[in-house]
Amino acid sequence: MTKHMLWEDLPDQVRDAVAAHTGLVTTATPVTGGVNSALTVALDTEQGRFFCKAVAADSRMAWMHRNELTVHPVLPGIAPALHWNVEQDGWLLLGFEHVSGRHPDLSPGSPDIAPTIDALHDLHTKLTPCPKIRVASFADHWRQLDVDPKALEMTEGDTLLHTDPHPLNFLIDTRVRVIDWAWARRGASWVDDAFFATRLMIAGHTPEQAERHTNRVPDEFVRALSQVWAQLAEKDPKPHRRRLADVAKRWAQHRVA
Repeated sequence: MTKHMLWEDLPDQVRDAVAAHTGLVTTATPVTGGVNSALTVALDTEQGRFFCKAVAADSRMAWMHRNELTVHPVLPGIAPALHWNVEQDGWLLLGFEHVSGRHPDLSPGSPDIAPTIDALHDLHTKLTPCPKIRVASFADHWRQLDVDPKALEMTEGDTLLHTDPHPLNFLIDTRVRVIDWAWARRGASWVDDAFFATRLMIAGHTPEQAERHTNRVPDEFVRALSQVWAQLAEKDPKPHRRRLADVAKRWAQHRVA
């Protein structure tokens, strides 16, 4: 688990720059989870409650936060609102609407599955054609990997994708919100279905069961997904990568059975 810093660890000037947007910060409660930020915290302030994440502006993770800054203006009603951002003394901070929701249960039979996949498909409807923002294509992102060129070509499309539909990236309150758009890309809408299907399988679904909940994913991409996760798990065999490699392999085998 990534160890996050505390709000008090930020330089005074950085915290003062945030307070210029929020008023006095009265409490800062650490938020667990997530691996791409140095700080994740709920801030109680004179202007209300915010979820804040921060990263060193020159770190290898900073581009993900800048990507979120780019896409958030086109996400009203889909993601919690981005209220402010601060870049000060080598730190980049994003301040979002605080949503007191829960993450969905994706296990077989869960009533959370239908509204979660509906939210994913609803965002595809709203984000097709892809809004005119500067965002990389999914195919370009994957060209650095050893992937079947035909599978890459098939991913070309005109939808703004999330590409990381992990259950931790959905929040259910009165409706389902889709959070953490760090990996947003442009491509075919079924790319998100492919990644969501693997999350269903990790939650206990068979490949056949997972496919009942998602739009059809081409065979070529299922094979490519299996190859990519195998490569990544071999390069860095973290438990979550091994699990993804295992379910993607099972899915590819199901397609040729």
